Amino acid sequence: MAKRAVLGRGIDSIFDITASVPKPAINKAEIREFVKVSNQPKFKTFDVKLSILLRQDQLDWLSLIERKIMKSRSSRNKKERITKNSLIRACLDLINDLDIDVREIADEAELLNRLQHALFQEKTA
Repeated sequence: MAKRAVLGRGIDSIFDITASVPKPAINKAEIREFVKVSNQPKFKTFDVKLSILLRQDQLDWLSLIERKIMKSRSSRNKKERITKNSLIRACLDLINDLDIDVREIADEAELLNRLQHALFQEKTA
């Protein structure tokens, strides 16, 4: 049996970051165009697969919203399937556009508070 090739530099590489990474500009129109031109299913255009831990109420909410979206569409609006992954990616894109104060966040509750504050600021601007 052949030995498996080692990819990357391992866990130690995460400690090599010394400068902040610039936030890339995301052009959503370019992403949509790439998906159209590539002639591939949308899920095959993504680079990273990530497993996350959720509470049961979070999973229930994702399932509920997914079902509501899929059931409420007319036949002309069924271009692609909306999944839990679609919802999470959309939420991440929304958060990416917010100006979040990331200094001194002690826990997840504080992170949620900062996200809510940034979203409120965005709405009132």
